[in-house]
Amino acid sequence: MRRTLNAGGARAAKSESRAVVLTGEDGRPVRLTYTLIRSPKRRTYTIVVKPEGDVVLRGPVRISGNTADQIILDRQEWVLSKVALQKERAADSLIGSLSVEEKALLEKKYRSAARILFAERVRFYEPMLPPGHRPAAGIRIASQKTRWGSCSYKGTLSFNWRLMMAPPEVLDYVVVHELCHLCEMNHSAAFWSLVESILPDWKVRRKWLSDNGQRLLF
Repeated sequence: MRRTLNAGGARAAKSESRAVVLTGEDGRPVRLTYTLIRSPKRRTYTIVVKPEGDVVLRGPVRISGNTADQIILDRQEWVLSKVALQKERAADSLIGSLSVEEKALLEKKYRSAARILFAERVRFYEPMLPPGHRPAAGIRIASQKTRWGSCSYKGTLSFNWRLMMAPPEVLDYVVVHELCHLCEMNHSAAFWSLVESILPDWKVRRKWLSDNGQRLLF
């Protein structure tokens, strides 16, 4: 990388794009690309997560790439949480700026995609239910403001199209939740035990929905 001089003769800050593999909350690897900026005026480092979710590490001229990577790794939990937060805020801002017509068009597209995706996820998870359960009689895409899903006594599964804006693992939680009602039409200990046998981390997924569900309403 070439060093440059500014008009006053001092060395200018140098920018470098780097990538590091972090560990997400679910234990899966997350590849993060960030920008390393070396500045002659800096003696310490700082990490900034921009509004669009881009990560920037500013440090002194002599900081090595490996050292920079380790700094990101040491603070990976904070970095990933900030990136997620900024992206969520950006999405909220985008939806909030849409006109009534644009929101209606967005809902139409989500509903169309939801019919395909929910059917696919039901086909994936239903075989995991115990033998002898009531079969799923059909799938309905709904628009309730207070419910994410439901299961009728006839076996019809209803899902809120707004779940298309939630993380995939959260959508899957709602699918499994309603499928388990084909075996237990209640929220007994037996019901939650069945949910956990399919999704051991169901509490984490449910908490996300509890904490962020309101953001999916527009």
